[in-house]
Amino acid sequence: MGVSVVEVGRLDDARVAVGRQPVASMLSLVADALGAAPQGVPPAWRRTVRELCAPRAVEALRPAFAPGTFWLPDCLTPSPLDVDGVGAQLDRIRETDADTLYADLTADHPGGLPVGWQRVVDDPRGFMDAYLTLLRTVWERFAPRWHRAQGLLEQETQRIGAAAVTGAMYPVLRALSPRVTFTQTTLALPDPCAKAVALRGRRIVLVPLVSGVSASVLNVDLPDCVWFGYPLPGTGGLRGALAHASAPDRAEAVLGPVRARMLRLARSGPTMGQVSAALHCAPSAVTHHCNHLEAAGLVLRERQGQYVRVWQTETGERLIGLLG
Repeated sequence: MGVSVVEVGRLDDARVAVGRQPVASMLSLVADALGAAPQGVPPAWRRTVRELCAPRAVEALRPAFAPGTFWLPDCLTPSPLDVDGVGAQLDRIRETDADTLYADLTADHPGGLPVGWQRVVDDPRGFMDAYLTLLRTVWERFAPRWHRAQGLLEQETQRIGAAAVTGAMYPVLRALSPRVTFTQTTLALPDPCAKAVALRGRRIVLVPLVSGVSASVLNVDLPDCVWFGYPLPGTGGLRGALAHASAPDRAEAVLGPVRARMLRLARSGPTMGQVSAALHCAPSAVTHHCNHLEAAGLVLRERQGQYVRVWQTETGERLIGLLG
């Protein structure tokens, strides 16, 4: 496994956010199950994903997930800051046209495409159908685990958000994963397409992965961010067989993803700046959503010196208790 090095520069100037997008975790599961890259996935999960992979699909996906190879062009990877559900993410990937796919592939292989990816260019539909069908099938089994992890993901989002606004990101990045190395100015990330890139004003998006104890998925080539996944702390408690039924987040279904997360965050009375960092939303957007929650009697705001804190009301607490 190679290593990509990201020149971050002065960490205090970097914009850091958290991406809670399950497709990244699903890619980690698939990479482990197909032997492309060990991710430390629980054996029961690995067996389930392998059983979902038809032999023809495994062969079609070999360019991306052959043993020792785990790489996808940008257009086929998730958008980690996108709050849309898995279905919307996969629909976006499905809409990728042949020209976009070819442009992404040649950008990463200027010396000529590997034989396997050349076959994908010649017949993109076979690869795309196998890829999207597998991810949708994996999501049907994986969704309950993802929803069970929401409490851990919320804690991690708050931890990273608090570190970002208090200037304490250095120890956080140093301790994210044994596979991630951070010095004063550079990040070293495991990457089969080893390269050296500069952050150049892009955001750093940290993506907690609900998959394995050594999970790692990344993309350092996007124009607006560098994102990389790391094992979500506490995922060991989620072990067990992957179930058939999914359990949608009822609070998100009622309030919407951003407002549901904001209401949960308000339990600890964060500042509006901490909420903005935790939700990776602009301050104006946070104020807009908070206005609606306050009008509904679910939160209240309180000024403390130069900060404004937001708290759950009793009604907000009862609603979260009811919806889970």
